[in-house]
Amino acid sequence: MDQADAIIWMTALGIAGTFAAGLIGPVLLARASRRRARDQEAFQIQHRLREERRAAFAAVLEQCDACRQNIDAVIEAHLNPEWYSEDVRQELWQSLGATMDTLRQAATNAAITGPAPMGELAEAIYAAIARQAGAWSMRLDLDDRLVQNAQADAAFTSARRQFIAAAGKVMVPPREQSSRHRGLLRHSR
Repeated sequence: MDQADAIIWMTALGIAGTFAAGLIGPVLLARASRRRARDQEAFQIQHRLREERRAAFAAVLEQCDACRQNIDAVIEAHLNPEWYSEDVRQELWQSLGATMDTLRQAATNAAITGPAPMGELAEAIYAAIARQAGAWSMRLDLDDRLVQNAQADAAFTSARRQFIAAAGKVMVPPREQSSRHRGLLRHSR
């Protein structure tokens, strides 16, 4: 009777195990599928954010260049007033104002897409360009204008360099960031 009972119990356990595996297998498969879907969604969100940031950062740099070209044209008009009519100089100032407005909007977009330091750096670029434009709108003698222009230009160059360096760090793909952090931890021991 012991062998018969053992065979019955083994058969019952085998049937129960098969039944449990039939139920648990699909549950585990469904969990793995949900986890994969969440991971894919998170990856897509990160990718979209990186693309939005890339576009925002590029817009700031493009508008920097446009502002600088307009400032150069305004400076040229100030240095050679006999070559430019008052109407042309007025158009140059209007064009500069429009590009500065666009740069301000690009800086706002950089702040929105983040991270926060990028907005601050974009605002520093705008402030330096506004300061440089201001040097040519004030009623100063030429030497004072040139000094203020040089100071604002140095501030702009520094702010732009910092913005580009910070953007490079922000735009590093997540996998590379984690490997960099692990490498830093290994080297710091």
